[in-house]
Amino acid sequence: MSSEHEHQVDEVTPESEEFRSFPAGDDSAERHAGPNREFSEPEVNSAPIPLWLFGLIGIGVFWAGAYLFSFSGGFRADVFDHEPKYGAQGGGTRVPPDPKVVGKALFSANCITCHQANGEGVPGQYPPLAGSEVEVGEATNQLIAIVLKGLQGPVEIKGKPFNNSMQAWEGQYTDQQLAAILTYVRSDWGNNAPPITADMVKQMRDQFKDQKEQWTWPQIQKIPPKNLTAGGGAQQKPGASAPAGQQPSPQSQPPAGQQPSPQSQPPANAPK
Repeated sequence: MSSEHEHQVDEVTPESEEFRSFPAGDDSAERHAGPNREFSEPEVNSAPIPLWLFGLIGIGVFWAGAYLFSFSGGFRADVFDHEPKYGAQGGGTRVPPDPKVVGKALFSANCITCHQANGEGVPGQYPPLAGSEVEVGEATNQLIAIVLKGLQGPVEIKGKPFNNSMQAWEGQYTDQQLAAILTYVRSDWGNNAPPITADMVKQMRDQFKDQKEQWTWPQIQKIPPKNLTAGGGAQQKPGASAPAGQQPSPQSQPPAGQQPSPQSQPPANAPK
């Protein structure tokens, strides 16, 4: 027997390393013997990719391209605007959002926990907004100041005491958003007061920019009241009498020695 033949025999003898891993009497060694195996062991990543998968990927790429071509709008800036658009689009005129609708959504997200969905607040803690003299009163500058900087300590609303803290909202909301919240509050739950605009909020934001702490009720009362919805100052309604101690305007009285205008007197022959 040649040396080459002996070497081949040694490779398959039971004393080889491959057979030593199996106990005596186990025929697994014969089944796993290299020369006796009928099929080779499968290898990782050796199977071909099926053709149907290529087809499916191709269809997906084609559909995605067709979708972008149809609905991308050319990737124009006026199409991909992060700010929502309201009202009719296309050839119609854009209608701005209703401040009451926006205000109600913002109120429901942050204010409803304290002031409640019905605007009645929490007894002894958070004052009501429905029918509140602060909300619907003419001192709108004080109302805006409270929302901007917050309020802490005791306060009396509708004849009832309340004592808690309201945080400042100037950092969370823009002038437009705060105006929408106040407009909603002044028009719901039976309230019927003029709306608040973003310009009014900005005016108060600039005026009280140096106020760092929350207001107290005595501080609010020291702010000269102004009805911003009436053009900057509380105006007297037509036909109302002058306040006590105030004389009628000189323009309403004729000068001394001058008779009233004939136009104010009916003609002598006018029918009664």
